Amino acid sequence: APPSAGAAADRAEPGPSRGRERLPEAGYLIFGDSFSRIFSLVRHAEIGIKPYKGGSAKGLTKPGNTNREDIAKTLAQRPGTHTAVFVFGSVDVHMSYYYCKYGREPPEEIDLEAIARAYVAFVAGLPGPAQRLVVGAYPSSLIEAESVPKSVAAYGVLSEAQAARVDLADCSLAARQGRTRAFNAALRAACAEHAAVDFVDICDEMLDPATLQLRPAYLDISTCNIHVVWETTILLWLQRLPWLRERTDSRFESRMRRSLSRYLRDKELEMAAKGIAITRVHESEGG
Repeated sequence: APPSAGAAADRAEPGPSRGRERLPEAGYLIFGDSFSRIFSLVRHAEIGIKPYKGGSAKGLTKPGNTNREDIAKTLAQRPGTHTAVFVFGSVDVHMSYYYCKYGREPPEEIDLEAIARAYVAFVAGLPGPAQRLVVGAYPSSLIEAESVPKSVAAYGVLSEAQAARVDLADCSLAARQGRTRAFNAALRAACAEHAAVDFVDICDEMLDPATLQLRPAYLDISTCNIHVVWETTILLWLQRLPWLRERTDSRFESRMRRSLSRYLRDKELEMAAKGIAITRVHESEGG
């Protein structure tokens, strides 16, 4: 597996994990990599989040994997769970791909279709009567191909020397978004084979179809940040998931605007303190 992706500073890793908070005995349990923490913006007693830093879909397919065992144990202890949500795959598509090809000797081509099938089989075989919902991988947030080697090095996936050998053809938007869509298509097909497993993704809604770039609303001001903007993304999820929308109130959207403003202010200060030039402004600030 690639090294931990916590080397680059972004909002998805710092602070206490919500996984340490009390989880509901009945309701909605969300398991996933750092992208799952987007759902932590919805604070409700019936929603619990268990994030696994650097967690991959491939890891869950391996017997003895600690994340795999923890998820199975958590669900077995909560037979009243209504729906178990799984947010894995972005690590495989956007990080493990480069680690396997440029960080291993000999190089390896990752088989994303096989990973998707085995991951969904794991989800389908988990204990308990809960409905299962697999969330598709998020599209790549990086715009320029040249940002990809910098990002995988910053996140500790590759060394600086390994990143320097990355073929930029592997980093084009068409290649990256194509891998995401192919992986999500494999997930969708695998989920269709199991009555208790549903699939959802918001990839198309987040992308500009003409450029394949992430739409400005979801784009972070850091050009190497692999994460999407939480506050705008959660509003998109409210449109797609009625059970999530029903657990917010009429002031939720205004709170998200304030939260985004605070995040952008803190991010700008952080980047300035590190001497990182700010070349992108979020659309909420007139960008």
